[in-house]
Amino acid sequence: MTTIMQPQAETQTDQTQTAQESGPWYTIRQASLMSGMPETTLRYYETIGIIPPIARDPSSGHRCYSQEDLDLLETISCLSATGMSLEHMREYLGNRAAGAQAAGRQIELLDEQGRRLDQRMADLQARKRYVQLKIQYWGHVRDHDQAGATELINQSAQIIEAAKRSGNERLLG
Repeated sequence: MTTIMQPQAETQTDQTQTAQESGPWYTIRQASLMSGMPETTLRYYETIGIIPPIARDPSSGHRCYSQEDLDLLETISCLSATGMSLEHMREYLGNRAAGAQAAGRQIELLDEQGRRLDQRMADLQARKRYVQLKIQYWGHVRDHDQAGATELINQSAQIIEAAKRSGNERLLG
């Protein structure tokens, strides 16, 4: 993978200068490929402040991502993959610099996300049970066993209700 030359600008913050000294620079396309997030998402996250402003090549104006930026994008990509909200991601990322003082809140944010994932898994399991029920039902229909199909539906009211709730809670909550 090719890297681009470190951008040079006449006025830079100490943070940008430190980042420039840290190693190679990457284009937005490279950062996208390495992080697994689309270029549009990287731009959006910068616009809304999920990631800090990215250094720019003064001659072209193109974004130049440092290894530190890529490390941050990896964290963001993982948080995003868990379904964490942008609000919680922003808080989580903001707390990182506080270290041990913010550890309790970081744990709370991750625990909350774990509970949301547990609920999603339960919803998916309810939906899967419904699909399995319908497979059995259609097996009875295929085999011309109307009595078996009817009995299966009558015994499966809880599965049907759980599947309906799992789909509708998203809309209500």
